[in-house]
Amino acid sequence: MYSNFKCTRGFKVNGVLILDKPKGITSQQAVTEVNKIVKAKRAGHTGTLDPFATGVLPICFNNATKIIPYMKNDFKKYEALIHLGISTDTLDNTGKVLKESDPGILNKNVIIDAFSKYKGTIKQIPPMFSAIKKDGVRLYKLARKGIEVQRAPREVTINEIELLEFESPFIRFKVECSRGTYIRVLAEDISNDLGCGGHLTELRRIESDGFNIDKALTIEDIKNGHIELTSLNDVLSHMMEINVSSDLAFQIRQGKQIKKSHMNLNDLPDFKIGDHLKIYENSSLVSITEASVDSSELGKLDDQTIIFKLLRVFN
Repeated sequence: MYSNFKCTRGFKVNGVLILDKPKGITSQQAVTEVNKIVKAKRAGHTGTLDPFATGVLPICFNNATKIIPYMKNDFKKYEALIHLGISTDTLDNTGKVLKESDPGILNKNVIIDAFSKYKGTIKQIPPMFSAIKKDGVRLYKLARKGIEVQRAPREVTINEIELLEFESPFIRFKVECSRGTYIRVLAEDISNDLGCGGHLTELRRIESDGFNIDKALTIEDIKNGHIELTSLNDVLSHMMEINVSSDLAFQIRQGKQIKKSHMNLNDLPDFKIGDHLKIYENSSLVSITEASVDSSELGKLDDQTIIFKLLRVFN
C-alpha cells in the first residue's frame, strides 16, 4: 500500500483507491476529479453510484483497471432512507413528483413484515431512469423524452435487509445485496406494499468489492495529499497463486498460452475448470488466467494441452 504521497505527472501508480463519493456528481465525474490529482494514464471505477448517492467507490489506476472483472465479487451493502407518501418518476429525490399519498398509521412490525418478502432471490424490473440499453439507447434518454419501454425482470439476491429507524414518513434501513440490485426499485416496491408509495431520498454504499467505508478517502483528503492505494496483490487475495520462472513469464507476456508441459505439476494447487488463478514471477503479477481443466485430470492429459487460458497479461 502506498500512503501519504503526492503524485507528480507521469507517476506510475498501480492499485485501487477507495473513494467516499460525494453527493451531486456522477461516478465518472468522481473518477475524473480524483485523477486530476493522481495523474494516472488510465483510471476507472468498479461500479456506478447514482449522482445523489454517496459512499464506497473503488477507483482503479493503470494496471488495476485490467482486474476490474476479476475482483472479489462480494455482496454490496447500503444504508438507505425511504420517504413514504411521495412517488417520483426517477424513484429518487431528483425526479418529478408523480403522486402524493398519506402514509397513514404504520409501525415497525408492519415495516419489518414488508421487508421479509424481499429476502432471498427476487426479481426486479430495472427502472426507466437507468443506464441499461434498449436497442443501443440508454433507458434514461428515452425516459427523459417521456418514452417508456418494456424491461425484462432480472434476478437479484437480498442477503439481509434490516430496519434501522422509523419515524414517519421516513424509513431508514440497511441492505446487503448482489451486484445489479436497484435500491431505488426496492424502496419503491416496499413503499407500494405499505400502500402509500414512496421514493429513495438517501443512499450510501458502505461496502463494495470487499472494501469498507471505514477505509474510504474523501476528495478533500486526496487534495490534501493523503492518497492510499490497495495493491493488486491484496485486491486479488481471493485467487490462488502460481509462481513461474522468468523464462515462462516472458513467454506469457508475449501471449503464449500455458500448457501442461510448461508447469511443474507438484507445485500446482488444486483447482477446478473455470477457476481464476493469478500467475506471478517472484513478486510481479504476470497474468490472470482461467483453468481449462480440473487439476484432478492433469495426469491423463497430453503435455501440449492448454491448462490455463490467459485472461489478462501485465507487462
